[in-house]
Amino acid sequence: METISNTVWQRKGSSVVFDQKSLSPFIADESVISLRQILSWRNKLPITPPGSGKTILISGLETIIETMEVQDAEEFLSHRIRPLIIDIQNRWSNCGIVFGFSAHSNAFRETALEEEVLFHRRDQKQIRLSKGLWDGSATINMKRIVREGDKPESEVIIGYYVARIS
Repeated sequence: METISNTVWQRKGSSVVFDQKSLSPFIADESVISLRQILSWRNKLPITPPGSGKTILISGLETIIETMEVQDAEEFLSHRIRPLIIDIQNRWSNCGIVFGFSAHSNAFRETALEEEVLFHRRDQKQIRLSKGLWDGSATINMKRIVREGDKPESEVIIGYYVARIS
């Protein structure tokens, strides 16, 4: 899997970000939208993106996939969230869609061939996160997002990104 260290994920495409340091500027800018509000847009997206219009930070997805049965959560991702991502990216091509997670980075695991990202819930069950959100685009186009770590020449994985899904 390729790695990116730039901020393109903030301006286009969709991502899952679990690094609180990287999410905090969006929280401070009040760019956070609840999953409930985003889902209400399914039939009618606003004309312009909320907030600054460059990044939409969506909260609440983690709670949903933590509480649903595994199969229901994976179907929710593929049938409700993925179509919404497609609608938003088609309407606002210069706006990043970021799903914010509070879970520790250890909750996200890449499969052996780095083709898929799994989310390990608190109950030790796993959700096929990248498959649900990005389907086939995940294996080809998914990138690991990193930032500079606290130690010299170290990197910290902050999330995963796909530029565009179809």
